[in-house]
Amino acid sequence: MGSEFLTSDGIKIEYEYVNHCDVNDEATSVVFLNGIFMHYESWKVFSKNIPKNIPVLFHNFRCQWGSGCAVDEECSFERHVEDLKELLDYLGIKKAKFIGTSYGGEVGMLFGAKYPEYVESMMIITSTARIDNVMKSKALRWKDGAKSRNSEIFVNSWLSDVYSELYINSVGNLSQIIASRLTGFNYEGAERLLEAFLRLNELNLLERIKNFEFPVLIVSAEDDNIKPKKFSEEIYKHVKNALHLTIPNSGHAVVVEKPKEIGYLISTFVRNWKV
Repeated sequence: MGSEFLTSDGIKIEYEYVNHCDVNDEATSVVFLNGIFMHYESWKVFSKNIPKNIPVLFHNFRCQWGSGCAVDEECSFERHVEDLKELLDYLGIKKAKFIGTSYGGEVGMLFGAKYPEYVESMMIITSTARIDNVMKSKALRWKDGAKSRNSEIFVNSWLSDVYSELYINSVGNLSQIIASRLTGFNYEGAERLLEAFLRLNELNLLERIKNFEFPVLIVSAEDDNIKPKKFSEEIYKHVKNALHLTIPNSGHAVVVEKPKEIGYLISTFVRNWKV
């Protein structure tokens, strides 16, 4: 069952912590970090294969779905990092393995740069450490889609950026399927999250990740149309203890398009993976 946590600036964060361990067990937790429009429930297809003795934490970032998004409170990567640290401290999680896709991978990198003592290892899936003009143009289009408050207009504003041509054609009515699942989606929050993403370059992530001492598994998708493979390669070149793998025949939403491959990598990663 989901729970709620109140941050130091009064924002409600939806989370779920699955912990079957004894109170004295020092097992390292696994922390999943959502993509920009994801709900944490989407991770559960993968978490069910994680051994029961490993605690698992999910949460929706501020401005995602039912988490709070007050107009007068900050929504930024920096604030996501502080929210996450506060949640970890509240739950008594001192060390974790972090798995983030896209926006979540970017939050993960900033978290690792600011609070490396919490990180045992990190898995970054189809993320970027910087935004270029092409990404900016697409993100602005997505923001216009969110402003419409219309589920089908919104989905069609980003569908072909996020999913591969092969996957879109194989499903047929993909946009309608996704639109039908957006009940409760926070469109205003999506705008705020996109604004945070558009400020990504202010974080200077490529320089900051050079200091990572923990191992990093980087996963890219061959046909990613929003954060192409070269941006994962950039991250790989700036991290001293990293492995980069590319999933073929998949778009940006590789966690949806290739669940078997991503599931295998996650299962391997959480079982004491090392570079």
